[in-house]
Amino acid sequence: MRQPGSKRRRQTVNRRAANRKDASRSQRGRQEPRVSTTMRLRQSLRRDLEATAARSRRSVADVAQELLEEALRMRQCPGIYFADEPTGRTAKIGGTGLAVWEVLRDFSQDKDAKRLGGMFPHLSQAQLMAALMYYRRYSEEVQSEVDSNKVLTPERLEREYPGLVRVVSVR
Repeated sequence: MRQPGSKRRRQTVNRRAANRKDASRSQRGRQEPRVSTTMRLRQSLRRDLEATAARSRRSVADVAQELLEEALRMRQCPGIYFADEPTGRTAKIGGTGLAVWEVLRDFSQDKDAKRLGGMFPHLSQAQLMAALMYYRRYSEEVQSEVDSNKVLTPERLEREYPGLVRVVSVR
């Protein structure tokens, strides 16, 4: 049996998490104020939004905002799509499964686009351009993902999750 108010606490926690996500997606790194907007949606679309919100334990407004933002980004940067990762939604390069941050991990240091082609010969010119276009628009977000993944060395993972990862040196 649920305790009174447990649903409200869960919604508050989910709302706070969504607000943190909004702040991380803001181009300036600070949270933008929200404005109230009324929209008329088809019933089927509203049902899909409600189902998605229920699965992720978020509000319909938070889910709609995330989907709208991703749709606008995909329109601004053709060849980019978004996928769920353990750390949240991530921008990926169409047809590859590679996250933008994975391809551009070292790009921020030397800004050499030709070197990217050599490092990822299996990527087409269009795929590389999509990643670069996304990086130019959302460089702070991409750099934040690069930085958060730099600290995840195999040694650290082995230390923090013994038995899950084992580092083997090849000789």
